[in-house]
Amino acid sequence: MPSKIVTLAGFRSAFLNNERELYVYLPDGYGDASNEDARYPVLYMQDGQHVFAADTRGGSWEAHKIADRLIAEGRIRPIIIVGVAHVTGARVAEYMHPVPWLEEVFGEGAQGDLYERFLAEEVKPYIDRKYRTLPDAAHTGVLGSSAGGLLAYNLGFRRPETFGLVGALCPFFVRPDQSQEQELWLSQIHRFKPPIRIWMDVGGAEGFTVMEKHVRTVVRAMIEAGFRPGVDLMYHFIEESGHYQKDWAARLHEPLIFLFGQPGRVIRSQLRGPDAVGLAGTPAYFNAVDEYDSGFAATNLDGAYGVSEPSVLSVLPDGAIVPRQEGVAEVTYMNAEQQTFTKAVAVVADLPQTVQVSFRVEVPADTPDADRIYAGIELPKIGPRLYGGTFALPRGFAVEFRISRGMGCEESDERGRKAPYRLLRADEGLLVEYKVKGWIDRQPRRTGEDEEEGETA
Repeated sequence: MPSKIVTLAGFRSAFLNNERELYVYLPDGYGDASNEDARYPVLYMQDGQHVFAADTRGGSWEAHKIADRLIAEGRIRPIIIVGVAHVTGARVAEYMHPVPWLEEVFGEGAQGDLYERFLAEEVKPYIDRKYRTLPDAAHTGVLGSSAGGLLAYNLGFRRPETFGLVGALCPFFVRPDQSQEQELWLSQIHRFKPPIRIWMDVGGAEGFTVMEKHVRTVVRAMIEAGFRPGVDLMYHFIEESGHYQKDWAARLHEPLIFLFGQPGRVIRSQLRGPDAVGLAGTPAYFNAVDEYDSGFAATNLDGAYGVSEPSVLSVLPDGAIVPRQEGVAEVTYMNAEQQTFTKAVAVVADLPQTVQVSFRVEVPADTPDADRIYAGIELPKIGPRLYGGTFALPRGFAVEFRISRGMGCEESDERGRKAPYRLLRADEGLLVEYKVKGWIDRQPRRTGEDEEEGETA
């Protein structure tokens, strides 16, 4: 029997006092008489309405298609996937565990402790009763992105007896202000090691929404607590990735393979990193990405590095660069197949941590009056139909975006469709000029076309 998706409507939570849909993926063969005694691992995915399908507020992860392919290829064992829908208006509150300042940041309190009970004490027991699951923690996973990724991280540490497999994609650890003068951590950093296996990743073009330096801080804390890279911790920094469902769908196979299969053998690698680092300032890293014969890829956090000039710099196994004096050195990374990859890096006395970037955005005449618009960052109004200014952005800052006036008010192309994504990579003295052709919310409602995703926090 081919795989199928079952919708369980109106699933009620006594803890949260609300209802939502559950979407249950049953793998190929689940209903076959020959498999009637087979039991299956289960993965609980957040933002369930986007796990298998798109809607007006987001694209699809296409998790069923990815799971079908990986199972058919023998990359992962057959699994059940439960997409747990979020409740509109309650998502951020439910995915956040309480921290003292959360209500000040989001205007609402956190309900993550109640959502945790909902998932562990209401949803999971129901699924275990209704379907042939392997209910122990070693075969039960939780996965989410952005705020859902933060939730998955917390559940793994708070409920390791229930969720032994964790997928935290682009976890929303920090909410920085645009000036970067203040950073509000939205969760404590767990500095102990429960018996879990965890996948964590982050994109390099997410802008201020999720930044690699914050995710790296948490990853390093896990290693210091005893997690073993490549064994019970896997990390991937995807430099070209943004913060959209299309990005998570493009790499969902990676956490699925790590949590429910075997990555296979390394066949090639990439070594990326900065061209220059300062003797002081923000820590910098090499990103040694190993690619496997299964299609899996991940950053090696226990890499073998050699340096041509050890007096200039050294490199730690996780790729951290330790500058020592001014000069230039070649860094060589060797992967598990003894292949080597080399990159030169200069150490300079002072490398400013920010770059100046100027924006000028022209909007159509029918644009509703607004104090600001969003073009990867907030832009104030500077004149009739003009938004922009000059901003100090972090060195290396990149963001993929559509210009918008807010959620659901993105720019359109000349045919009234959502415009293609733009990519900004900050460079000193850069002037970016954009012209908005139209707004999707001011176009006639289009039918029969795939909906595209909006940014998710």
